[in-house]
Amino acid sequence: MQTALNVVIAAEFELAEKIAELLEQGALPIEKLSLAEIYPFGEEQGLRFHNRSVEQQAIEEIDWHDKQYLFFAGESKHAAYVAQAADSGCVVIDLNGVCAVLHDVPLIVPGFNDTQLADLRNRNIVSLADPQISQLILTAGSVLLQGEINRVLVSSMLPASYVNAEQVKKLAGQTARLLNGISLDDGEARLAFDVAPFNLHEPDRLLQQFQKILPNSEIQLIIHQLQSAVFYGLGQQVTALSDYQSDITSWLAAWADNRLLQLHSEQVITPVSHGERYQECDQIHISDVVALDNGIRFWTVCDEQRFSLALLGVKLAETVYLQGY
Repeated sequence: MQTALNVVIAAEFELAEKIAELLEQGALPIEKLSLAEIYPFGEEQGLRFHNRSVEQQAIEEIDWHDKQYLFFAGESKHAAYVAQAADSGCVVIDLNGVCAVLHDVPLIVPGFNDTQLADLRNRNIVSLADPQISQLILTAGSVLLQGEINRVLVSSMLPASYVNAEQVKKLAGQTARLLNGISLDDGEARLAFDVAPFNLHEPDRLLQQFQKILPNSEIQLIIHQLQSAVFYGLGQQVTALSDYQSDITSWLAAWADNRLLQLHSEQVITPVSHGERYQECDQIHISDVVALDNGIRFWTVCDEQRFSLALLGVKLAETVYLQGY
């Protein structure tokens, strides 16, 4: 097992910054960290890791033969670089699920289906589940494995950050303009002070990921995706139903056993209150729990950038390393 790792991050600067911070706090023995620019960084955007400046390179200029891990948060148009890195022996942590559809690439929610990492040796690539799926699996997966629940309805309230940093800037700009009485341009898609169906990603992609993580499940999953006028923080309303009368004891026990989850019985945690009170608390917050005759309804919130991508991505890399890959 190598004890001096050479690690690369290829992501938007805001996400790269979060990954670097969590890597600094984590258990990987990193000797050198560098940034691959798949999205242009501003002149003022620079990272430090253990009090040292982090080198930035264009991704096409990187020699992958001396790199051990790549945290990749790009798009399908960047897939050639993923292949180059993996073919050179570098393990790719695919944060955006670009390779998740490939049958021989494991799709992982860290701490839930780590045993599927055995397929990593096929391509040197492992995909992290989409934030919507990882949030659902971490809050419901252990109960779903018990076999009583057969229908799950999820309504995801997606923040601007779920799309990209540019979407956050657009929302901020529109909010400022409208508050100052300035109308939006003709034909400009409305983000501020509004909600709408989210159509950038097909829901079939999420269903495929759910089925890949729970391959023998006969659960009917329905996901509604809604674009909200929130900058950061993914909220999910989850309803899980059975054909039989049930109670919520198993749910409460599962939540209590998972350190990544925090139950709030006296208050409802929203994306805004999460950002104000729990921004540095890397957990999924569960609230508004309602027991139904044949199931449960609950509300969950987390920072899909820091928690679902950065933290879970780092946990996935640590698991990969400990398993000798």
